[in-house]
Amino acid sequence: MVLRTEMRILGDLVVLHCRGRLVIGGEIAGFREEVEKLLTEKHGVVLDLSDIEHIDSIGLAGLVGLFTWASSEKREIRLVYSGQHVTELLRRIRLDKVLMAYTSEQEAIASFSEAEAPR
Repeated sequence: MVLRTEMRILGDLVVLHCRGRLVIGGEIAGFREEVEKLLTEKHGVVLDLSDIEHIDSIGLAGLVGLFTWASSEKREIRLVYSGQHVTELLRRIRLDKVLMAYTSEQEAIASFSEAEAPR
C-alpha cells in the first residue's frame, strides 16, 4: 500500500495521519519533505502512525532524521502509534526512549501544552 497522509491544522500544530507503509523509495523522501515544510510553517507536528502497516530501516532512519532536523530548528514532533509492529520495532532498537511517542492523538496534542505552549 502506498503511503497516504491526511492533514489537520490545530492552531500552531499540525496533525498528520499516515496510512500505508513507511519504507525505502520515493515515499520516504516525499514524506520527509512534507513534514519539514509543515514544520517551517508551524511549531509542532503530530505524526499519527497508527495506520502504518510496516516501517523498514529506511523509514526508521527517516523518522530519526526528522526528529534531529526538527530539534535543530527548535520545532517539535510527537509520534502516535498503537500498532504492535511499530511498538515492538521501536522498543527493540530502543528508539522508544528517544522519540516522543504516545498511544493516542489527544495525548500527543496535550503534551505540547504540558512541555511549553506552542507559539
